[in-house]
Amino acid sequence: MSERSSGLVLAIGGILLVSTDSAITRAADVGGWVVAFWYGVFAFPAMFTYYIVSTSILSETAAERGRTIDGTRQSHRLWPHQPTLTLLSAALQAISTTCFILAIKATAIASVVVIVAAVPAVTAVVAWTLLKERPSTRLWVSIGATAVGIVVVVSGSLQVGALRGNLLTMCAVLAFAFNLTLWRRHPGINRTLVIAIGAAMTTVMAATQVPLEGQSTRTYVLMFLMGAILGPLGRIGLASATRYLSAAEVGLVTPIETAAASLWGWLFFGELPPTATFIGGAIIIAAVIYGSTSRSN
Repeated sequence: MSERSSGLVLAIGGILLVSTDSAITRAADVGGWVVAFWYGVFAFPAMFTYYIVSTSILSETAAERGRTIDGTRQSHRLWPHQPTLTLLSAALQAISTTCFILAIKATAIASVVVIVAAVPAVTAVVAWTLLKERPSTRLWVSIGATAVGIVVVVSGSLQVGALRGNLLTMCAVLAFAFNLTLWRRHPGINRTLVIAIGAAMTTVMAATQVPLEGQSTRTYVLMFLMGAILGPLGRIGLASATRYLSAAEVGLVTPIETAAASLWGWLFFGELPPTATFIGGAIIIAAVIYGSTSRSN
């Protein structure tokens, strides 16, 4: 598999896993801050354990073969070689995750995913401004077609959400776009550690907003699924994809979440998507394929 193909597999697989966040968040019969708190509680130990194991294995392998990891020679220590950037990335991760969860609880999922569709354009502009990665005409056309697909998907059921929910979603989009660009500029940042620290930051922020009390078994199960399995794996995929693709190209796959979220709603809640969802989903997939086959950025 070529590097480009690997990047596409990681990005698309990652966004499909991340797309389950909205369904799980809505299924949890608790407030947004509670969801954010327990997400972090489960995500941090899972990701930090994986970080310790993977770093130890890769360090030993690199030492034996005289190679480097992420462009920097690594020792057997676990301390990141870019601690300041790692903490900055983790903070952006925490902000994006928390704002998205709160937005899902504050307004309609359709309103949230429409705004999330702005990720490709926002990421392209941020990367162009900070990294001078000028998107190709083909990529801009793909972004426009993706936006059309999003409009088609929600055209029959979009409701105007609360201002608070929309603002929270925009905050999540901006944080995510800046993080994608940061990972692209500094590929040596360990994505697994970022997700682990970001989860811890999310828990700390949420702990100041919710009482520390017990929850139902159902809530614990849902939060474990979201925090320890699906969410972290999806974010690792998206983060790792920036090693092989430009920030704008990785951001381009995020609108798939809109179509996927409708699918999860149908499978888990019996909400059959309207015909517009299938038509718009086809447009989105076609746009992603068109944009991802571009050879210039």
